[in-house]
Parts: sequence; structure tokens; C-alpha cells
Amino acid sequence: MTSILIVAGSSKAADTYTQLITGVQPALSVCRAKSCGEARRLMSDGNFAVILIQTPLPDNFGVDLAKDAARGNAGIMLAVSANLEKELSQKLQAEGIFVFSPTITRKTFEGAVRLLIAVHYRLEKAQPSAESMQEKLRDIRIVDRAKCYLIQYEKMTEPEAHRYIEKQAMDRRAPKREVAEDILRRYHIEI
Repeated sequence: MTSILIVAGSSKAADTYTQLITGVQPALSVCRAKSCGEARRLMSDGNFAVILIQTPLPDNFGVDLAKDAARGNAGIMLAVSANLEKELSQKLQAEGIFVFSPTITRKTFEGAVRLLIAVHYRLEKAQPSAESMQEKLRDIRIVDRAKCYLIQYEKMTEPEAHRYIEKQAMDRRAPKREVAEDILRRYHIEI
């Protein structure tokens, strides 16, 4: 189930945002926090589609919380006073944070919630392939390090080192990374 985190020091503001959001998508599960500290605990435990932060909060203004939350795959909404909206919007837009003030129309608010939920789903789908690419890059780096040590200590050429690692992997029926790690351990190199 898709869940949304509403962070607001005021119960009245939290109630208002809960009604607005459940009006957009009734199937949404809404969690609430009254402070940055409580919100951080909930964020570490759960995966939220949208995190809405009503500033200021009792223990912090809320901008740092929004920046931290933007590192994940949730859509971030930051509610600020009308006089801060333009300035903060310009500063935080590059970090993927939607800044709005209470003067926002209901239709615009609902559209923003729908858009952020859609972006959340898209980011969730992309995350496994990004992690897979990172793992492949780590494999390549380890194999390249092993080749360098074979070139340096075994006086092999780069193509010879490459062939050596590939042949060892085929003979042992093991991934090239495993062979490369064994080579690095042989030379007491930390992996």
C-alpha cells in the first residue's frame, strides 16, 4: 500500500493535509509526525511515496529534513509561508523539492500529489537497475585492479592478464570478480 508522511507541528494542519491527500487517492495510508526527529525515525522505518513537511516545525524549520528526504525516492512537498515560497522554491527546486504556500489552489495541490506519486513509482522501478549497474562497475574495478597487479608483479601484458583472469574464471567456473579477489588476496591487497 502506498503511504504518505505528513510532518506538521500543528494537528490542525496535519488534519487538513490528510483530508486533501485522501481526497486525491482514498487508498493512501497516511502517517503523521509532529517533529523532525519523529519524522526521521518514521523515514528510516518506512518507504513513503510522498513526504509533506509543513514548516516551521517545533525542533527545526524543516528545510534540512526535506533535503535529507529528497535523497530517497519519495516525492517531497514543503509547505512554507507565502513570503518564503519564491525564494525557497528557487533554492530547493534543483534538489527535487516542491515548495508551495497555503495560497495554492486545491486543484494544483491535488495535481502535485498525483505527480509526486507517479515519480515515486518511476524511481522505485529504476532503483534495481541502478544498483545492478553499480555492482557491475564494482566488478570491473576489482578485475582491473587485479590485472594491474598481474602486470606489475607477474610481468604480464594487459592482454595476457585479461586472458589469465578469463581462463581462471572458466576453469574454476567462477565469476571473474571472484578470481580477481583471489589475485588481490595473494598480494595482500585489501578489497
